[in-house]
Amino acid sequence: MSRPDHEDAEAEAVFTELYHATARDVLAFLLRRCGTAEDAADFLAETYMIVWSKRHTLPNSGEARPWLFGVARNVMHRNRERTHRTDALAQQLASALAISTPEQTTTTTDDRTDTQDRLMDALAELSEIDQEILKLTVWDGLSPTETATALRLSPNLVRVRAHRARAKLKAALASSHDLAAHRSEERHAGA
Repeated sequence: MSRPDHEDAEAEAVFTELYHATARDVLAFLLRRCGTAEDAADFLAETYMIVWSKRHTLPNSGEARPWLFGVARNVMHRNRERTHRTDALAQQLASALAISTPEQTTTTTDDRTDTQDRLMDALAELSEIDQEILKLTVWDGLSPTETATALRLSPNLVRVRAHRARAKLKAALASSHDLAAHRSEERHAGA
């Protein structure tokens, strides 16, 4: 057996032993801090993926458990930041697309959540490339030329697709807003 194969087998054995010795504790750590068991399970998987990638340089057994909690904590923190950024970006996109109407000057949290939901639903109706063009230009602030470079498209094609995607998105949002308003009126009329 060659030296690298032996080192790989040894690192895999150390990882496996570490996993079996700590997975239950790390899951409990995550469950106490997460909103759902599904999130905790996802974070656990992501934590051990990171640990696997570092299997050749794992801390010694006395330091491994607290180190794992630190990895799990960082995974949760990164995911919370990602979720927060996604929510903020959805609001930014909604604002950039000027979807609010004059009578919506004071919005509640439910209204914002409804708007975000409608925005994400409308965005999902666009083609994958159109979604990516809007995300890169609106959310990430790239110019059409930079977006074209990122997607390996021509800048003119990006401009045309972005214009059409915005129009489709505005129409879908206006339509869903009208439908939501109509349903609300029906509920109030029936009350």
